[in-house]
Parts: sequence; C-alpha cells; structure tokens
Amino acid sequence: MRIIYFGTPEFSRIILERIAPYLNIIAVVTQPDKPKGRGKRVMCSPVKDFAISKGIPVYQPEKLKGNKEFFEIIRSLNPEALVVASYGKIIPEDILNIPPYGGINVHASVLPKYRGAAPIERAIMNCEKETGVSIMKMERGLDTGPVYAIRKIPILPDDNRGTLSIKLAHLGAELLLEVLPLIKDGKLSPVPQEESLATYAPKLSKEEEIIDWNMRGEKIWCQIRALSPEPGAMTFFRGKILKIFKADFEEKIFNEEIINGTIIEQNKKRGIGVKVNNGILWLLELQPEGKKRMSFLEFMNGYRLNIGERFENS
Repeated sequence: MRIIYFGTPEFSRIILERIAPYLNIIAVVTQPDKPKGRGKRVMCSPVKDFAISKGIPVYQPEKLKGNKEFFEIIRSLNPEALVVASYGKIIPEDILNIPPYGGINVHASVLPKYRGAAPIERAIMNCEKETGVSIMKMERGLDTGPVYAIRKIPILPDDNRGTLSIKLAHLGAELLLEVLPLIKDGKLSPVPQEESLATYAPKLSKEEEIIDWNMRGEKIWCQIRALSPEPGAMTFFRGKILKIFKADFEEKIFNEEIINGTIIEQNKKRGIGVKVNNGILWLLELQPEGKKRMSFLEFMNGYRLNIGERFENS
C-alpha cells in the first residue's frame, strides 16, 4: 500500500518510526518549520527530522484548503491511503478523496470520547482510569468518522502527558500495523461512532494551567500530571510564578481549620506538603520564575520555606 504520512509532533514521530520499516511510506506531510524556545530558533518538526534521516520526501504546505498546487502534488504521488497522526491541520475532503482507501487516522482516545486536539491531556485532567487509541476512517467532521479498531490501556498513577503520549504512540503504531493489511484486503470495515456518547477535547487554555487550591486534591494532582512535562501547572508564591511538574496526593481529614494552599509540612522524604480541601498535595518537582526545574529538596533549601506560607491562585 502506497502511503503518504501526515504528522508533526513527537507522538507522530514515534508512530512513523515504528511503521516505516514495514510500510511503503512514499512521502511525509508535516507543519512548516517554526521558531521555538527562548532564542526563537527556527526548528523543524520531529516528523520532518525522522523523514529526512530516512530519505523520505517531505512537504510542508502553509495551508491545505484551496491549495491547488498541493492538491496536484498529492494526486501525482498516486497514494493508496493517507495515514494521519496528530498532524495539526484539518485535511480538506478533496484531498481525503484522492486515495482509494481515503484518510486513516490514529487518534489518542477511545472514540467517541475526547474528539479533538488534546485527548491525552483531557483524559488525565479528568482523572480517567483508562484511555486508548482509535484507528478511524477520516471524514469531514472533527474525529467523527467510523472506527476500524480500538485498543485500551490503563492510565497509571505515575503517568503524565509525556509518558502517556509515548505509550499511546507505540500502541497506535502496533494497532495500525495490524489493521492496514486487513483494510487493504477488504477484511475490516469501519463501525460508525455512537454520537450520543461523544465528548470533546479542545486545547487547554492558559487559564486551565493555573491551580485552584480549593479544588479537590485528586483534581489538582491530575491537572499537574496533564500539564507535565510542559507547560507545567502554575501557581504563585511570594509574588512570582511557580510551576509544578510533579506531585503526589494523600487523602486526609484535618480537624483544625487551615486555608487551602498552605504549606503544612516539609518532609525530606515525601516532599513539600500543601493543604488541599480533602488532604495533602506533596510537591515533588518545581520551577520558580526565571529558574531551572528543581527537586523539592533544592526548592526547600534555596527558599527556606516557612510552615504557614501559602501558594496563591493569582
């Protein structure tokens, strides 16, 4: 099967690296190079890096809709299928209709739950116990197409967005390698999604990065994991931004009245204990404004914390 692969971030690169030795990837389409980091150095996507290393032709159109030149390029390549994994742009219907097997998407959720751009982050932030990958036939709607196959995995307590993304990428690659031959041989037909069960996973907003210390401890813990390894959950300490990348939660009932967000313990083994409304959130990895990430021990030693100090919502 002649395949054009559409993808951009690390999740997509892992899938491409896993499937490339077994499939005929004739070209890769990825997002244009963009400036990144403090120095705003122009960098290419992880997918482009891998494709170049393997001598796979790369295309980076600024836009797809109404782009006649790009349409003709795709048509001239004569693909049998487009495989898409976290590309980052909506692929127009006229392009999806070029190959006989259409567009086949690897989506990082158990569809119809968490359609959209941030399924991994939303699943963790909502404290889900499991997630998975879906291989679906693409159509005009946002992740609305019929599904060829689904595979599930548990979300473990130590999973964050980074670790879970890697797991799901490998799972998606394995499932893709299983179903593509079945699709080609006409042995697998997609099943329509149950619309009544659909939920959506839009990108996280800046406001959702800020910790509300009055939320239940489990929710704050899930928020921190959903935002790690980047951009990090955000709070305010001594008038400056503080990001938290790792924490643990311990359920506990307090007899005395303590304001949520208050430092109640400094434990050299467990972390910085912060009161939340149903327990203690143990902070483990932090990054003060303008500083590097550090362990809780480094933070405790550098900032000489006081019991009773508070982390603020703003």
